[in-house]
Amino acid sequence: MSDYIDFHNKNILFQKVIRSIIFLSLKLPKNIYCLFWNSIFYLIGNSVRIKKTKNDTLLISDQSQSIEIVYKKRFEFYMQNIETRLEHLTFEYMLSQVEFYQNDVIIDCGANIGELYLSILNQSNNLLLNYYGFEPVPNDFYTMARNTNNLVLEPLALSSNDSEKKFFLRPNTADSSFEPTSGNRSINVKCVTIDQYFKDIKRIKLLKLEAEGYEFDVLTGAKKSLEKIKYITADLGFELSNNTESSFDDVNKFLLQNDFELIDSTKRNTYLYKNKNYEFD
Repeated sequence: MSDYIDFHNKNILFQKVIRSIIFLSLKLPKNIYCLFWNSIFYLIGNSVRIKKTKNDTLLISDQSQSIEIVYKKRFEFYMQNIETRLEHLTFEYMLSQVEFYQNDVIIDCGANIGELYLSILNQSNNLLLNYYGFEPVPNDFYTMARNTNNLVLEPLALSSNDSEKKFFLRPNTADSSFEPTSGNRSINVKCVTIDQYFKDIKRIKLLKLEAEGYEFDVLTGAKKSLEKIKYITADLGFELSNNTESSFDDVNKFLLQNDFELIDSTKRNTYLYKNKNYEFD
């Protein structure tokens, strides 16, 4: 493999050069962008390839698998290969500490294009998961539907109540949210609660929380369901008030009061909780 795909570990000058090339390439039309990177990867002996799809998205393939993404800027995560990206997400969400079984129920809040689903399958071969991916942005949702076996049939957001809310789009950074942002386009999205949506499901192996600062709001709509959730992995970084406030204090207090224990965390402000009273396998 080429040094290029490992540029994050190289000296600062090398990193800056590669970063500049990546930044400049984003200005290219998608077809030219794909040709540019495919030519580079061919020359350095990397199996990663990228092409524009009929849905105006991008399909990334390597020797082992494929994934569809929406935004050119996200391609950087896959420039080494797809498995490296999925392994990184497994580490960030501490998925290796969760033992998955056939037909486990997974709730993915803030699913984007379904990378969590693919990360679980990457570490647990041949599993059939009952995967519920919640993503309110239509383009991201339908891309996720093509990447996964999603059981959610329409773009939805998880919230504290069943309603319709204004949602502010930040497509290039994949961190659209309910927090008002000047200059960003907004859409109205349908919101549901975990309590209502999963009222007939008896056990949930994992809830992944990534709601751009609104994680506590999602949990408020899951009070009746907490006892049947075994693990919660949450991204509680600084997403609110122009990235100066975190939802960690509210979420952590709430979960500890509801018989969850914090069992691990990462430097990226992701946290893994386990239900102390979970009664199922």
